[in-house]
Amino acid sequence: MKIGVLSMYKEREITGINKVTMGLMEELLKLDRENDYVFLGKTDWLPLDMDYIPVLPDAGGSVLLNYAMLAHPLDIVHSHYRPFELSEGIPCAKILTIHDLIPLIYPKWYGNQFEYFDVSIRRCAKEADKIIAVSECTKRDIIEYYDIMPEKIDVVYNGLSPTKLFADDAKGESMPELENTDFIFSVSGLGPHKNQGGLAEAFLLYKRRHPESKVKLVLTGPVRKYEVVKEILAKNGEAAENVVFTGFVSDAQLIWLYRKALAFIYVSYYEGFGLPILEALSVGKAVICANSASMPEVGGDAVAYCDPHEVETIEAAIDRVVSDELYRKSLEERAVEQASRFSYKRAAGEMMQIYGTFQN
Repeated sequence: MKIGVLSMYKEREITGINKVTMGLMEELLKLDRENDYVFLGKTDWLPLDMDYIPVLPDAGGSVLLNYAMLAHPLDIVHSHYRPFELSEGIPCAKILTIHDLIPLIYPKWYGNQFEYFDVSIRRCAKEADKIIAVSECTKRDIIEYYDIMPEKIDVVYNGLSPTKLFADDAKGESMPELENTDFIFSVSGLGPHKNQGGLAEAFLLYKRRHPESKVKLVLTGPVRKYEVVKEILAKNGEAAENVVFTGFVSDAQLIWLYRKALAFIYVSYYEGFGLPILEALSVGKAVICANSASMPEVGGDAVAYCDPHEVETIEAAIDRVVSDELYRKSLEERAVEQASRFSYKRAAGEMMQIYGTFQN
């Protein structure tokens, strides 16, 4: 079969869904000797040995692929995020991956994206022959918010990409200013659902209760992500010196931060998967994370859970992981085994089985 993968938007630094696409396609190209893969849309900026089919620019919420399909017939079109449309007369199976439905779940925060999810993605999901969810949590949300039958949805978990970054011998690139510092590490995207304010409040509460502690909180990514945190720090005097904003870091620096940290913390209200949790576990790190949405699926019994809506429980988790070395070591011992349950090699094998169901 010939399978077309609908491309995402071009990025200078490959992150998020593009990183998921990279990880899955790298393994599919290694494992699958029967099917041919091609990108729909120009993707010469992705380091993958795949041809691409030009498509017309996006005219609205969905990508219209009719002209491309008439010139270059495909057996399957699989979009890893963007909704797309095909005329009924085009004989092609349609697969859509859905990572989360956050704008539908939190419309007060993401009203500008609500219509895109409520109209364009909903329509594509209804018309799709198969939907891929990245967690059981996302599958439940698709059933609830889109009224999709469960048997139409398969769960295929994410993995780690690039794998060499998380290899046992990957040491990373040190950040001298943090070499002699004990710190809790967090990496976060944009958006209120990431609960950056709750994280800051809980960490400051820990510092007030343990003024002797030298532990700092390190936050990575563009500083503009953390305006809420900066506002909280501005009201807490000298506390600001205990929070470090690294700015953007390279992959090599990122893996060093994961390995050097005393613990990793991720207290988002909601995640469709929670990839940073998996990244931290994979290097044997103790993890503190929220007990909500998909995060228990990723963390299993290898993390310290907290209620992201309760600052006191976040602080209690920080306190226990930092103060109780035996407990922290017990989490570290279970971390790598839990992380081993997720890989793009496994995901690729599961995707091949799904593609095979459309074989004529």
